[in-house]
Amino acid sequence: MRFFFIAILVMVSSSLFAQTDTTYWNKGGAFGINFTQATLTNWSAGGSSSISAATNFKYFFDYKRKNVLWKNTLDMGIGVIKEEESKQRKADDRLVFTSSYGRKIKENDKWYYNATIDFRTQFAKGFSAEDVNQENYISKFMAPGYLMASMGVDWRPNEYFSITISPLTGKFTFVNDDRLAAAGAFGVDPGNKLRSEIGGKFIATFDKEIFKNGSLTSNLILFTNYTKNPNKVDVNWENTLTMKINDVLSANIYNQIIYDFDIKFEKFDTDGTLVSSEDKWQFKNIFGLGLALKFGGTRGKKG
Repeated sequence: MRFFFIAILVMVSSSLFAQTDTTYWNKGGAFGINFTQATLTNWSAGGSSSISAATNFKYFFDYKRKNVLWKNTLDMGIGVIKEEESKQRKADDRLVFTSSYGRKIKENDKWYYNATIDFRTQFAKGFSAEDVNQENYISKFMAPGYLMASMGVDWRPNEYFSITISPLTGKFTFVNDDRLAAAGAFGVDPGNKLRSEIGGKFIATFDKEIFKNGSLTSNLILFTNYTKNPNKVDVNWENTLTMKINDVLSANIYNQIIYDFDIKFEKFDTDGTLVSSEDKWQFKNIFGLGLALKFGGTRGKKG
């Protein structure tokens, strides 16, 4: 948790003190915090009192000069919920850093040679919904952690949309925890803390103000392993709709869809015997209303 706020301070400070260098750099971001509370007393319909809070931070720093375009994004978010008589649980937890370097194939062309790095993990431990006492975590920082490094071509017809095709992609899954690694969590071989894959990747990105005071950011990533189950495609699709209410208030709708054939959901009977193990589509939906602050440059305003 401390790392989350330290990273925010570093990024905001660097943006505020580097705004004079605007010739080739475009830097900026947004910070938001949401808080909700529900109190129930003698409520005939049932339910329980609850309190929840979430904070998110996004920072970008882009470099553009002649035929070179270098785009970088840091996206962090963490949210917790506490219900009456229950332990605190997290509702959102993400740490994502992406860096994409492109050089135009031809001058005045919309095609670029491209190299991209995408790193993802989380801050805090996660527990299954059935583990009400939170005795056995199923995830933590760098368990899992994902790193994708790829090379290919990038098509950018305008400022707010791009497609990246990377036929040479390495995907690395880290499970930096002895117990989770021993169980073969997140697709690693039991006892190993790293899984390496070689395959191809497709990315489609959209980032634009779609109506007055309303912007949409969408990022679709598809990956297939060339050597193991090439007919299975990993999917990670994130969408964020941000609506500005006034200078300090905004509403956000965040949706994420994930499919990874190597992540299995297991069921056990009362004796602890494994009954089934299957891959499933994963869904996350978050609605937030609260304080929001934007600073620095902008993305997706042109075109």
